[in-house]
Amino acid sequence: MEIKVYGAAQTCPSCVGAPSSEETYSWLQAVLGRKYETALTFEYVDFEAATIEDDWILAIKDDVYFYPLVLLDGEMIDEGYVQLKKITQAIDTRLEKTAPE
Repeated sequence: MEIKVYGAAQTCPSCVGAPSSEETYSWLQAVLGRKYETALTFEYVDFEAATIEDDWILAIKDDVYFYPLVLLDGEMIDEGYVQLKKITQAIDTRLEKTAPE
C-alpha cells in the first residue's frame, strides 16, 4: 500500500496552527512505518514545485481540498489538519479486506 502526501512548503492558510505538510509527512512516515513496517511505502509531493500536474494537484490549487492531502492507494483519506485515527482506520480496513481467511 502507498501513502502519498501532497503538500507545500508554506502551511495551508486555512490550517492555522497545524503542522506543515513536510512535518505531517515525516510524522506519518515515522508512526505508520513503525506500526505497519513493510506494508506501506511513502511518497511526498510538493504540489507547488511539481513539474507534472495530476488531478489531485489541480484540485488542491482549485481549493477543492486542503493540504496536506493524504491518499492511500490513490484514495483520499484525510486533508488539512490530519488525524492519525482516520488514516490507521483506512489502512486497517484495507488490510482486513486483503487478509486471507
